[in-house]
Amino acid sequence: MNITPKCILQIKRLYPELTGKYKDIADYILANPEKIIRHKVKDIAGDCNCDDALIIRFCQKIGYSGFSEFKMSIATGFLPVRLDIADKEFSPEYSFLKLKRNFLDNNLKALHDTLGHLEEETIKQAVQILSRATKIYLFASGNSGIVAEDIEIKLMRLGFNAIFHQDAEFSKIFMGLCNPDDAILAISFSGETASVCGLAAIAGKKGVPVIAITNYPNSRLTGLADVTLLTASDEKIFRLGPMTSRIAQYYIIDFLIINLALENMERAEEYIVRTHEMIRKDK
Repeated sequence: MNITPKCILQIKRLYPELTGKYKDIADYILANPEKIIRHKVKDIAGDCNCDDALIIRFCQKIGYSGFSEFKMSIATGFLPVRLDIADKEFSPEYSFLKLKRNFLDNNLKALHDTLGHLEEETIKQAVQILSRATKIYLFASGNSGIVAEDIEIKLMRLGFNAIFHQDAEFSKIFMGLCNPDDAILAISFSGETASVCGLAAIAGKKGVPVIAITNYPNSRLTGLADVTLLTASDEKIFRLGPMTSRIAQYYIIDFLIINLALENMERAEEYIVRTHEMIRKDK
Protein backbone atom coordinates (compact mmCIF):
# COMPACT_ATOMS: atom_id res chain seq x y z
CA MET A 1 0.00 0.00 0.00
CA ASN A 2 1.25 3.50 -0.84
CA ILE A 3 0.27 6.74 0.88
CA THR A 4 -0.35 9.63 -1.51
CA PRO A 5 1.87 12.70 -0.95
CA LYS A 6 -0.05 15.78 0.20
CA CYS A 7 0.90 17.77 -2.91
CA ILE A 8 -0.60 15.09 -5.16
CA LEU A 9 -3.74 14.92 -3.01
CA GLN A 10 -4.11 18.67 -3.37
CA ILE A 11 -3.97 18.43 -7.17
CA LYS A 12 -6.56 15.65 -7.18
CA ARG A 13 -8.89 17.63 -4.96
CA LEU A 14 -8.65 20.72 -7.13
CA TYR A 15 -8.69 18.77 -10.40
CA PRO A 16 -12.46 19.16 -11.08
CA GLU A 17 -12.01 22.95 -10.98
CA LEU A 18 -9.06 23.10 -13.37
CA THR A 19 -9.51 24.05 -17.02
CA GLY A 20 -7.39 24.49 -20.14
CA LYS A 21 -3.62 24.42 -19.64
CA TYR A 22 -3.99 24.10 -15.88
CA LYS A 23 -5.67 20.74 -16.38
CA ASP A 24 -2.96 19.69 -18.86
CA ILE A 25 -0.28 20.55 -16.31
CA ALA A 26 -2.14 18.61 -13.61
CA ASP A 27 -2.43 15.57 -15.89
CA TYR A 28 1.31 15.75 -16.62
CA ILE A 29 2.28 15.94 -12.94
CA LEU A 30 -0.08 13.14 -11.91
CA ALA A 31 1.28 10.88 -14.64
CA ASN A 32 4.95 11.85 -14.15
CA PRO A 33 5.59 12.98 -10.57
CA GLU A 34 9.17 11.71 -10.68
CA LYS A 35 10.01 14.14 -13.51
CA ILE A 36 9.15 17.11 -11.29
CA ILE A 37 11.94 16.07 -8.94
CA ARG A 38 14.58 15.65 -11.67
CA HIS A 39 13.74 18.49 -14.06
CA LYS A 40 13.77 22.28 -14.01
CA VAL A 41 10.72 24.45 -14.48
CA LYS A 42 11.64 25.17 -18.11
CA ASP A 43 11.76 21.41 -18.85
CA ILE A 44 8.28 20.89 -17.38
CA ALA A 45 6.99 23.91 -19.29
CA GLY A 46 8.42 22.49 -22.52
CA ASP A 47 6.73 19.13 -21.97
CA CYS A 48 3.42 20.88 -21.24
CA ASN A 49 3.73 23.27 -24.21
CA CYS A 50 3.46 26.40 -22.06
CA ASP A 51 5.75 29.04 -20.60
CA ASP A 52 7.58 28.91 -17.26
CA ALA A 53 5.28 31.50 -15.71
CA LEU A 54 2.22 29.28 -16.18
CA ILE A 55 3.91 26.41 -14.32
CA ILE A 56 4.71 28.76 -11.46
CA ARG A 57 1.13 30.10 -11.43
CA PHE A 58 -0.15 26.52 -11.34
CA CYS A 59 2.00 25.80 -8.26
CA GLN A 60 0.63 28.94 -6.61
CA LYS A 61 -2.92 27.95 -7.52
CA ILE A 62 -2.57 24.70 -5.56
CA GLY A 63 -1.13 26.45 -2.52
CA TYR A 64 2.64 26.76 -3.00
CA SER A 65 4.81 29.87 -3.26
CA GLY A 66 6.32 28.65 -6.52
CA PHE A 67 7.84 25.72 -8.39
CA SER A 68 10.75 25.24 -5.95
CA GLU A 69 8.47 24.75 -2.94
CA PHE A 70 6.20 22.42 -4.92
CA LYS A 71 9.22 20.42 -6.12
CA MET A 72 10.46 20.07 -2.55
CA SER A 73 7.03 18.89 -1.43
CA ILE A 74 7.04 16.14 -4.04
CA ALA A 75 10.61 15.16 -3.19
CA THR A 76 9.84 14.75 0.52
CA GLY A 77 6.52 12.98 0.08
CA PHE A 78 7.01 11.08 -3.15
CA LEU A 79 6.79 7.30 -3.22
CA PRO A 80 7.98 5.32 -6.27
CA VAL A 81 4.59 4.68 -7.75
CA ARG A 82 2.72 6.14 -10.71
CA LEU A 83 -0.32 8.05 -9.51
CA ASP A 84 -3.20 8.34 -11.92
CA ILE A 85 -6.37 10.44 -11.86
CA ALA A 86 -8.30 7.54 -13.39
CA ASP A 87 -9.82 4.74 -11.34
CA LYS A 88 -7.88 1.65 -12.39
CA GLU A 89 -7.92 -0.30 -9.14
CA PHE A 90 -10.36 -2.95 -10.30
CA SER A 91 -10.70 -4.97 -13.47
CA PRO A 92 -12.74 -8.01 -14.56
CA GLU A 93 -9.45 -9.74 -15.39
CA TYR A 94 -8.19 -9.56 -11.79
CA SER A 95 -7.93 -12.74 -9.76
CA PHE A 96 -9.97 -13.03 -6.60
CA LEU A 97 -6.80 -12.75 -4.52
CA LYS A 98 -5.66 -9.59 -6.31
CA LEU A 99 -9.13 -8.08 -6.00
CA LYS A 100 -9.07 -8.67 -2.23
CA ARG A 101 -5.61 -7.16 -1.91
CA ASN A 102 -6.46 -4.08 -3.98
CA PHE A 103 -9.71 -3.56 -2.11
CA LEU A 104 -7.86 -3.59 1.21
CA ASP A 105 -5.08 -1.34 -0.11
CA ASN A 106 -7.55 1.24 -1.39
CA ASN A 107 -9.35 1.44 1.95
CA LEU A 108 -6.13 1.65 3.94
CA LYS A 109 -4.81 4.31 1.59
CA ALA A 110 -7.94 6.42 2.10
CA LEU A 111 -7.50 6.16 5.87
CA HIS A 112 -3.81 7.06 5.80
CA ASP A 113 -4.35 9.96 3.41
CA THR A 114 -7.22 11.27 5.54
CA LEU A 115 -5.06 11.00 8.65
CA GLY A 116 -2.34 12.99 6.89
CA HIS A 117 -4.70 15.95 6.42
CA LEU A 118 -6.24 15.85 9.88
CA GLU A 119 -5.12 18.88 11.90
CA GLU A 120 -5.23 19.02 15.71
CA GLU A 121 -6.44 22.62 15.77
CA THR A 122 -9.33 21.82 13.40
CA ILE A 123 -10.48 18.93 15.60
CA LYS A 124 -10.25 21.16 18.68
CA GLN A 125 -12.42 23.82 17.03
CA ALA A 126 -15.04 21.22 16.07
CA VAL A 127 -15.03 19.73 19.58
CA GLN A 128 -15.49 23.17 21.14
CA ILE A 129 -18.46 23.95 18.90
CA LEU A 130 -20.17 20.63 19.62
CA SER A 131 -19.43 20.76 23.36
CA ARG A 132 -21.15 24.16 23.69
CA ALA A 133 -24.15 23.28 21.52
CA THR A 134 -27.60 22.95 23.07
CA LYS A 135 -28.70 20.83 20.10
CA ILE A 136 -26.68 19.34 17.23
CA TYR A 137 -28.49 19.13 13.89
CA LEU A 138 -27.05 16.79 11.27
CA PHE A 139 -27.62 17.52 7.60
CA ALA A 140 -26.82 14.91 4.94
CA SER A 141 -28.56 13.06 2.13
CA GLY A 142 -28.19 9.84 0.21
CA ASN A 143 -25.13 7.79 1.13
CA SER A 144 -23.83 10.44 3.51
CA GLY A 145 -27.13 10.12 5.35
CA ILE A 146 -26.09 6.63 6.45
CA VAL A 147 -22.98 8.14 8.02
CA ALA A 148 -25.09 10.85 9.68
CA GLU A 149 -27.31 8.20 11.28
CA ASP A 150 -24.21 6.60 12.77
CA ILE A 151 -22.89 9.82 14.32
CA GLU A 152 -26.36 10.72 15.60
CA ILE A 153 -26.43 7.55 17.70
CA LYS A 154 -22.86 8.06 18.94
CA LEU A 155 -23.56 11.67 19.94
CA MET A 156 -26.70 10.60 21.79
CA ARG A 157 -24.76 7.94 23.69
CA LEU A 158 -22.39 10.68 24.86
CA GLY A 159 -25.34 12.68 26.18
CA PHE A 160 -25.67 15.19 23.36
CA ASN A 161 -29.00 16.23 21.89
CA ALA A 162 -28.38 15.15 18.28
CA ILE A 163 -31.09 15.32 15.62
CA PHE A 164 -31.10 13.89 12.10
CA HIS A 165 -33.68 13.02 9.48
CA GLN A 166 -33.04 11.83 5.92
CA ASP A 167 -36.03 13.78 4.59
CA ALA A 168 -34.94 17.23 3.38
CA GLU A 169 -38.31 18.75 4.37
CA PHE A 170 -37.80 17.69 7.98
CA SER A 171 -34.33 19.23 7.86
CA LYS A 172 -35.90 22.52 6.82
CA ILE A 173 -38.15 22.35 9.87
CA PHE A 174 -35.10 21.74 12.07
CA MET A 175 -33.35 24.69 10.47
CA GLY A 176 -36.30 26.88 11.33
CA LEU A 177 -36.01 25.85 14.99
CA CYS A 178 -32.26 26.16 15.51
CA ASN A 179 -30.49 29.18 16.98
CA PRO A 180 -26.88 30.34 17.59
CA ASP A 181 -26.63 28.17 20.72
CA ASP A 182 -26.97 25.08 18.53
CA ALA A 183 -24.56 23.58 15.97
CA ILE A 184 -24.82 22.12 12.48
CA LEU A 185 -22.84 19.09 11.28
CA ALA A 186 -23.13 18.91 7.48
CA ILE A 187 -21.83 15.91 5.55
CA SER A 188 -21.33 15.76 1.77
CA PHE A 189 -18.61 13.91 -0.16
CA SER A 190 -18.70 16.36 -3.05
CA GLY A 191 -19.43 19.38 -0.89
CA GLU A 192 -21.97 20.43 -3.52
CA THR A 193 -25.16 18.64 -2.39
CA ALA A 194 -27.83 21.27 -2.98
CA SER A 195 -30.02 20.51 0.04
CA VAL A 196 -27.08 20.33 2.46
CA CYS A 197 -25.42 23.49 1.13
CA GLY A 198 -28.74 25.34 1.18
CA LEU A 199 -29.27 24.52 4.85
CA ALA A 200 -25.67 25.42 5.71
CA ALA A 201 -26.15 28.80 4.03
CA ILE A 202 -29.27 29.50 6.12
CA ALA A 203 -27.39 28.45 9.26
CA GLY A 204 -24.68 30.98 8.49
CA LYS A 205 -27.24 33.77 8.17
CA LYS A 206 -28.76 32.79 11.52
CA GLY A 207 -25.36 32.72 13.23
CA VAL A 208 -25.41 28.96 13.83
CA PRO A 209 -21.88 27.45 13.63
CA VAL A 210 -21.41 24.89 10.86
CA ILE A 211 -18.98 21.96 10.84
CA ALA A 212 -18.53 20.36 7.41
CA ILE A 213 -17.23 16.92 6.51
CA THR A 214 -16.33 16.80 2.82
CA ASN A 215 -13.66 15.61 0.40
CA TYR A 216 -13.09 18.90 -1.42
CA PRO A 217 -11.52 21.98 0.24
CA ASN A 218 -12.80 24.41 -2.40
CA SER A 219 -16.36 23.11 -2.49
CA ARG A 220 -19.41 25.26 -1.79
CA LEU A 221 -19.95 23.54 1.56
CA THR A 222 -16.40 24.31 2.69
CA GLY A 223 -16.99 27.97 1.91
CA LEU A 224 -20.12 27.97 4.08
CA ALA A 225 -18.57 26.16 7.07
CA ASP A 226 -16.88 27.56 10.16
CA VAL A 227 -14.81 24.37 10.47
CA THR A 228 -14.09 21.80 7.75
CA LEU A 229 -12.91 18.23 8.34
CA LEU A 230 -11.51 16.85 5.09
CA THR A 231 -11.54 13.25 3.97
CA ALA A 232 -9.06 12.09 1.33
CA SER A 233 -10.70 9.56 -0.95
CA ASP A 234 -9.86 9.09 -4.63
CA GLU A 235 -13.42 8.00 -5.40
CA LYS A 236 -15.05 9.75 -8.30
CA ILE A 237 -18.21 11.76 -7.68
CA PHE A 238 -19.97 9.50 -10.23
CA ARG A 239 -19.35 6.03 -8.82
CA LEU A 240 -20.92 2.63 -8.16
CA GLY A 241 -21.45 3.56 -4.52
CA PRO A 242 -19.53 4.88 -1.54
CA MET A 243 -16.59 2.63 -0.69
CA THR A 244 -13.37 4.33 0.38
CA SER A 245 -15.21 7.64 0.79
CA ARG A 246 -17.56 6.31 3.45
CA ILE A 247 -14.73 4.58 5.29
CA ALA A 248 -12.86 7.89 5.35
CA GLN A 249 -15.99 9.65 6.65
CA TYR A 250 -16.42 7.06 9.41
CA TYR A 251 -12.79 7.57 10.37
CA ILE A 252 -13.26 11.34 10.71
CA ILE A 253 -16.45 10.85 12.71
CA ASP A 254 -15.01 8.26 15.10
CA PHE A 255 -11.90 10.37 15.70
CA LEU A 256 -14.13 13.39 16.38
CA ILE A 257 -16.31 11.36 18.77
CA ILE A 258 -13.26 10.12 20.72
CA ASN A 259 -11.97 13.68 21.16
CA LEU A 260 -15.46 14.88 22.10
CA ALA A 261 -15.71 12.16 24.77
CA LEU A 262 -12.29 13.06 26.17
CA GLU A 263 -13.30 16.72 26.36
CA ASN A 264 -16.56 15.81 28.16
CA MET A 265 -15.38 12.74 30.07
CA GLU A 266 -17.70 12.94 33.09
CA ARG A 267 -20.86 13.30 30.99
CA ALA A 268 -19.65 10.71 28.48
CA GLU A 269 -19.04 8.10 31.17
CA GLU A 270 -22.44 8.74 32.77
CA TYR A 271 -24.44 8.42 29.55
CA ILE A 272 -22.49 5.46 28.19
CA VAL A 273 -23.18 3.56 31.42
CA ARG A 274 -26.86 4.54 31.36
CA THR A 275 -27.39 3.45 27.75
CA HIS A 276 -25.42 0.26 28.27
CA GLU A 277 -27.53 -0.69 31.29
CA MET A 278 -30.72 -0.03 29.35
CA ILE A 279 -29.57 -2.26 26.50
CA ARG A 280 -28.64 -5.06 28.93
CA LYS A 281 -32.13 -4.96 30.49
CA ASP A 282 -33.62 -6.14 27.20
CA LYS A 283 -31.40 -9.23 27.05
